Amino acid sequence: MNQEQAQVLSRGTNCSVVQLAGRAFPGIHLQGDTFAALLKQLAEAARLLRHDPGDRAALDDLDDAVEEAERFLAFYEATLSQRGIRRPY
Repeated sequence: MNQEQAQVLSRGTNCSVVQLAGRAFPGIHLQGDTFAALLKQLAEAARLLRHDPGDRAALDDLDDAVEEAERFLAFYEATLSQRGIRRPY
């Protein structure tokens, strides 16, 4: 097992912003169950939309997943802003 240093810059409910030693920019750490649920939601929406591109429930699920990803990104960006770190993009 490799042991590395990491600094937790900010903790959220299901994610944290973490700076790994030697990395130029922090990353987003998601809880495994949160990531698995998000991936399952995206995969199921994709499967349903392949069958019926107008499936309203699938589009709603896709919108929900995008909104959750946007919340993670907003949390990341707010943390970087508070710490005076420029965005990597």
